[in-house]
Amino acid sequence: MIVASKFSKIALPYRDRRVWVMVVLGFFSGLPLLLTGSTMTFWLSTEGLNLKTAALFSLVALPYPLKFFWAPLVDRLKIPYLTNFFGRRRSWMLLAQTLLAAGLFYMGTLSPHENKVLIALTAFIIAFSSATLTIVLFGYQFERLGPTQYGAGEATFVFGYRLGMLMAGAGALYLASSMTWGAVYQIMSLLSVGGLIFTLCIREPTPKPNHEALQREKNMQKYLHSHPKLSSRQAHFLAWGYAAIICPFSDFIRRNKGWFLCLALMFFYRLGDNLIGNMSAIFYSEWGFTNTEIAQASKTFGMAATIFGGFIGGILATRWGMMRCLFYCCLLHAIATLAYLYVYYQGNDLAALYLSIALENITGGMRVTALFAYQLTLCSSTYAATQLSLLSSLIEFGRTTCSAISGWLVTFLGWHSFFLLATVASFPALLIIFLLARTRGDTLSFKKIPSQSPLKTVHYS
Repeated sequence: MIVASKFSKIALPYRDRRVWVMVVLGFFSGLPLLLTGSTMTFWLSTEGLNLKTAALFSLVALPYPLKFFWAPLVDRLKIPYLTNFFGRRRSWMLLAQTLLAAGLFYMGTLSPHENKVLIALTAFIIAFSSATLTIVLFGYQFERLGPTQYGAGEATFVFGYRLGMLMAGAGALYLASSMTWGAVYQIMSLLSVGGLIFTLCIREPTPKPNHEALQREKNMQKYLHSHPKLSSRQAHFLAWGYAAIICPFSDFIRRNKGWFLCLALMFFYRLGDNLIGNMSAIFYSEWGFTNTEIAQASKTFGMAATIFGGFIGGILATRWGMMRCLFYCCLLHAIATLAYLYVYYQGNDLAALYLSIALENITGGMRVTALFAYQLTLCSSTYAATQLSLLSSLIEFGRTTCSAISGWLVTFLGWHSFFLLATVASFPALLIIFLLARTRGDTLSFKKIPSQSPLKTVHYS
C-alpha cells in the first residue's frame, strides 16, 4: 500500500492530460526531420545520385539552427483571419503544418533525375516549415504547461518526437521496400494532415503576459511616437521591431542572473554526446559487430532505453528541482560514457554492447529531458517562442560544430583516448551548473530538500 502510494505520487505529473497532448505534438514535430535529412539522402543515393551531390542536400536543414532569426515574427505577427479565429499559436501551427503536408506530397511527385533543383527547393521549404512549427510548439508548450509539468511535458514531447523520427526513418525504409519513394513521401504527407486535424482539436493556450515587459514596450512606443523626427508610420515600425526583436533578448538578460552562463550551458551541456555523434556506429563496426547487431542494439533497443531515461528525467526534474536534476543527470551520463571503454576492452561481446548502450542511452535520455525542461524555466511567457528558439539553436550549433571534428579526433587520438575525452567533455557543463546554482542561491546538495515544490526557482510570469 505504501509502495503504491509512493508510486502514485511519483507518477502524478504524468496523469495530467496536457502532458500527454505533448506526445502527439512531438510526433508531428519529429516526423519531417529525417524526411529532409538521412532518409532523403538515402532515397537520392538509391536513385543513382553520387554521394557528393546527395550530401549537398543536407544543406537544406539550415533552417533548424537558424530559426531564431524569424522566431520574433512567429511570436508577434498575426496571420490574417487565422489568428482571430484559431488564436496566436494554433494559427501558426496550422499554417506550418499545411506547408509541410503540401511540400511532402509535392516532393513525392518529383523525380531525382529530372528535378534535382525542385527537390532541393521543396526540401528547403519543408525544413523551413518544420523549423517554424518547432518555434510555435516552443511557445505552445510554455503556455500550455505549468512549472510542475515542465519535466513530464518535455519527457512526453521527446517521446513523441522520437516516434516521429522512427516513422520517418525506419518506417519510411520499410515502406520503400514495397512501394516507390514517391508513394512513401505522399503517405508521410497524409500523416502530416493528421497533425492539422489534431491542432483543430486541442485548446489554444491562455497567454500569461509579463506585465513588466509589456510596460517597457508601451514606454518605448510612447517615446517613439512623440519623437519629432519620426513620422507615425516610422514610429510604429520601430516600436514593433523593438518589441519583437530587442525585447526578447533584453528581457532574457534582465530576468536571468548569470544569463551568459545559461547560454554557455546550452552549448556545453551535451558536449560529450556531440563529440561522439555518429562515431559510435563506426566504433561498433570496427570491433566486429554486424550491421544487424548494431541496428538492433543502438536503434531499436537504444531508442527504447532513451525514452525510458526521458521519463525518469521528467520525474527527477519534478522531485529534485531543475539545477539538481541538471547536475546529477549530466554527471551520471559522463560516467556512463565510460561504458564505451568496457566494449573497447571486451571486444566483440553482445552483452557488453547492450550494457553500454543501455547505460549511455538511459542517462542520455535523462539529461536531454532535464535540459529541455530547464529551458522552459528561463523564458518569459511574453517572448517564449523567441527565447526558446535561441536556446535550442545554441544546442544545435554545438552538435553541428562538434560532430564536424569528431572523425579527426578519433584519427588523432584513437578510440580509447577519444572516449576519455568525451567523458571529460561533460566537466565544463558541471562547472557551469555549479556556478549557476551559486549565482541563484540554489543548492546541489541533498542534505536539505525543501518541503515546497522543487521548482521553486522557476520564474513563471
